[in-house]
Amino acid sequence: MTDTAGTLRDLTLATTRLRPILDELARLETQLPDISGDQKRHAALLERLPPLLDLRGRALVHVQQYERFLVLAEADPCALKDRVDTGNALAILAHAGEIAMLLVPPDSPEDDFARAMLAKERARQYRADGDGHHDPALMKRALRTTVRAGGMRLVIGARIPVGMEMAARRFRGEVLPERDENETGPGVYHLEDALALETWFNAPPDLTALLDNAWRLFAAIDAWSEPGEPGPSWHAARRGALILAYARLCRIGLWPARSSGDLVAKMEVERLVSGRTADPDFMRALVEIALGVGRRIARQGPPFVTVLGGVEL
Repeated sequence: MTDTAGTLRDLTLATTRLRPILDELARLETQLPDISGDQKRHAALLERLPPLLDLRGRALVHVQQYERFLVLAEADPCALKDRVDTGNALAILAHAGEIAMLLVPPDSPEDDFARAMLAKERARQYRADGDGHHDPALMKRALRTTVRAGGMRLVIGARIPVGMEMAARRFRGEVLPERDENETGPGVYHLEDALALETWFNAPPDLTALLDNAWRLFAAIDAWSEPGEPGPSWHAARRGALILAYARLCRIGLWPARSSGDLVAKMEVERLVSGRTADPDFMRALVEIALGVGRRIARQGPPFVTVLGGVEL
């Protein structure tokens, strides 16, 4: 898009309708089908997850909008105070999209390609100087995701595999999803949506409730006794439930704490993932990454809190 704004004060904000905001991790909850039987529902979730290139495209838009936010804020630092939560919202949206891209399993050759391209991109980035935020070892763990059974194993070199030219353009951001004023699902949000973004950011999810819901899913997974000869549906149900549980834990991590209860929930999440050593390690790493993002936002100061019982967390 053509940017005519010189500073954050120059933005023409959308005011006629506050667009509903939905991040990619919260969206996964909406994909759980309304059918009877917990195992059937969670097994069916795997068939309803978004393509990785869709996740990538929306995340790239939010990364670009966040970078645009920083440029406009630098041009007029005094305007930052009034619009800082716009940047915070975009940061959460961008990170939620990137985390979802690693949490959602590949389900097509295009997904395999996107995952291979992401691994290559991150490896190149961390061979240089990292990104200044995430521990390279932690990102390496997060990228060590399960390869799709029977899927295409790609070695990305100088040439793009035949048939993947458009996928490569989408991955690089040469083709991005358009902004749709009428969308109700997870879409792309621009700086001009500042009022909606700020409203969303200042109505955070209940972190304690998210943790309770994650605990219930883990309890359900543990209660699904393994049959003598577990079939694909049993494995799919456990996999789907794990994806939703870890999506909830990542959401807890991403949102900055605004109360001591939020900090307790974050502490419990750290304790939980450190103890669930039988779960996929890349999922546990994604939660650690999300917790780091939430801490960085919280260091902005009030209304966020970082100290519990005199100890900074």
